Amino acid sequence: MHPRKLTPIRTATALLACSLFAAGCSSSTDTQTTVNNGVASGELESVNGNSETTTGVDTFEDGSADAPNGDMSSENESGNTGNTGNTGNTVNTDNTAASNTNPSSDNVTPADQDTTAGNPANLNPAVPDPMTPISTSVMFDIQVPAYQSNALKVGVAWGDNESTASWVGDEFWSVTDDFLTNTENLLVVTFYDDNGDVTLGSFEQTFKTGVNTSQEFKITADQFDTDRWDSDGNGVSNLDQLIAGTGLVDSPRVLLFSETRDFRHDSTEVAVDAIAEIATSAGMQADRAGDSAGVFTAANLDNYDAVVWVMTSGDVLDANEQAAFENFIRAGGGYAGIHAASFTEYEWPWYGALVGAYFDTHPAIQSATQVVEDSSHPSTAHLSLNWTRTDEWYDYRSNPRAQVNVLLSLDERSYTGGTMGDDHPSAWYHDYDGGRSWYTGGGHTDASYAEPDFRTHLLGGLQYVAGSDGS
Repeated sequence: MHPRKLTPIRTATALLACSLFAAGCSSSTDTQTTVNNGVASGELESVNGNSETTTGVDTFEDGSADAPNGDMSSENESGNTGNTGNTGNTVNTDNTAASNTNPSSDNVTPADQDTTAGNPANLNPAVPDPMTPISTSVMFDIQVPAYQSNALKVGVAWGDNESTASWVGDEFWSVTDDFLTNTENLLVVTFYDDNGDVTLGSFEQTFKTGVNTSQEFKITADQFDTDRWDSDGNGVSNLDQLIAGTGLVDSPRVLLFSETRDFRHDSTEVAVDAIAEIATSAGMQADRAGDSAGVFTAANLDNYDAVVWVMTSGDVLDANEQAAFENFIRAGGGYAGIHAASFTEYEWPWYGALVGAYFDTHPAIQSATQVVEDSSHPSTAHLSLNWTRTDEWYDYRSNPRAQVNVLLSLDERSYTGGTMGDDHPSAWYHDYDGGRSWYTGGGHTDASYAEPDFRTHLLGGLQYVAGSDGS
């Protein structure tokens, strides 16, 4: 028989075989699935390749062949299960998740995705990450404009959260609150006088919390808008009007005396400026004197409640001035000594007893820890048990403890160069010869006068010697 006449018979035989093979597959789906699940992915690809070779070829009488599914066979080997030409191959259409490498395939159900181990994409997005904080603790450090009022308040509002800041000292306020993480709201800080609920200044800015468990936000005095708050419409802001009408005649008045006849600290002017600001913020009048001439007289000293000796040194007063100052103290006046005030008037024993102790020596500037011995005094009430800071730490010619009330003492184990041993007072106060005396050994550096804790320490000393501490 001619070879070309046999082709239809071979073709029919092939078609019959395919039909029988397909029927057998469709009638034993469960068995086929079990077999597939037990065969490695490489073996499945081999089976698929063979079935495509026999299924997708058309043979002609002249012996030529066309393979329209050849490209699809290549795609199947690379992981694409969408071979529509292989209609009779149940192995290919029943691929499991283990053999399906196409992430966009519809063959893997959502349930399969949730239970497939080791696939990060299978995590349920509705379950929050336990490592991600849901709230942020925000500490607001606020410096308000200088004031002269005893009824000041600072309110902080952010979204539905409202809180009241606490006074730290001087012009500094602080509050800490918990807010939602990664959330934005309008932040409104209001500085007001509670006497009549008069707003003195405000700060408004959009504020967004971060993703950390805590953060800090600072607001300075010059960021407050005070001009817009003019309740009576007279062109003078509520803040300026409050300061102008506080009744300065009845407020405490202090003299800041800074004459030097020996060593003069570079920080002297910084210290005077800072103490003047602190005094003003507490409702005191503060006058400055860099020279004693014409100032240390009985008539002039009578105008003051206290004299602050700011970084003085050497023999600064003559005999008449010394007598005038002694009488001022005996009449109930106050004395505050800052740092080098103990390096002053070594030949005037009365002054030595007033200040408490004379300076002897000091090591290099360094960090040291002071122990708070009295937390009831206004100059130390804001401190914790230990106060660590950097300064120039004085040793004194004598220990003043027997004559004064010690507020702070240095722990000489916390720094090098101390010479007084286990008992090293560094700040104290006492009643002396009819008046009040307060001294602190700190304040050598410029940076000291920018520290909120040190400024509050100074404020408490001023209030004590000026008689405005309530005692």
